[in-house]
Amino acid sequence: MKIKTILIAGVLPIALFAKDDDMAGKIVPRLVDSKNTELTQTLGDLASIETQDPSVGKFVITESNFSSKKIKPKKQNKVSTPKVHKPQANDLGTEEGINSDSLDTEEAAREYAEADADIKATTDSASTGEPAKLFVLDMTTSIIPTESRRVAGHYGPRKHRMHRGVDLGLCHGENRTIVAAFAGKVVKVRNQGRRKGYGRYVILDHGNGLTTLYAHLERWKVKVGDELQAGDTLGIGGNSGRSFGAHLHFEMRYNGIYINPETIYDFAEGTFKDISITLDTEKLQEVEAAYQKEIGKSKFYKVRRGDCLGKIAHKYGTSVEQIKRLNNLKSEKIRPGQVLRCS
Repeated sequence: MKIKTILIAGVLPIALFAKDDDMAGKIVPRLVDSKNTELTQTLGDLASIETQDPSVGKFVITESNFSSKKIKPKKQNKVSTPKVHKPQANDLGTEEGINSDSLDTEEAAREYAEADADIKATTDSASTGEPAKLFVLDMTTSIIPTESRRVAGHYGPRKHRMHRGVDLGLCHGENRTIVAAFAGKVVKVRNQGRRKGYGRYVILDHGNGLTTLYAHLERWKVKVGDELQAGDTLGIGGNSGRSFGAHLHFEMRYNGIYINPETIYDFAEGTFKDISITLDTEKLQEVEAAYQKEIGKSKFYKVRRGDCLGKIAHKYGTSVEQIKRLNNLKSEKIRPGQVLRCS
């Protein structure tokens, strides 16, 4: 037995070195050592699978094959939450938002004068001649042109110009449908400009010299020549033109004479002042003349760089508090280009 063992121990190494010359110089990699039996078994299983079924996909080695450490999951990209629009003050059709001082620049005055001339030409063509001294409105056939019950701007002088209608504020998210106040025919559909004057507006002729105007619309749904009944939709209220808050600017005229809509409707209650309303055209003209006289007496100043209220007050012989009161200013902060009423 000892001789046999010696012969095997001596001959076997010689046989191994003499085996196949073509293996010489080739490196046979060691896949694993005895310390990682798990990977050896995994690869061995893969080899048998590939041998049995060549259609099986390639094996992918992951970090878990080499280590028992827990893998931290990849951070997922945060899903961006869409921003919810929060209504701002100027979305709410508030008097402060709508009657911004930007409405009262000289440029604004020119734009409104242009619109007024255009509107006058339209309403004049709807006139029935000389206005009667007394004009009766049958309110049983009338509807307030919007669901809004908030007056955000009154009829009357607004610094160095006349505000010839009433502004009805339109809140964010509420129904902004605008309807015809009376039965009538569409005689004007115009867009004055993206940020100019009345923006998109519509004029209706109701016969007997009465016309109504609906301005600052987001869009209109009528065309010239359309005949509407009271309550029919003519557009959607919005913020077009020189407007800084969604609202409807609503005007009324009789044979070119301006009518304060607040003498006709009780907007807060959502109804009219009376079933039948008689208008005295001579008194309406007297009121208009008084307003124009008040505007004519007023003095205005366009703020320049470096100006302050104290300097302007001294220039016009008045006080800072008086200028703040006339312009509804909460503080003494002013900016270049702003137009201030000084008397």
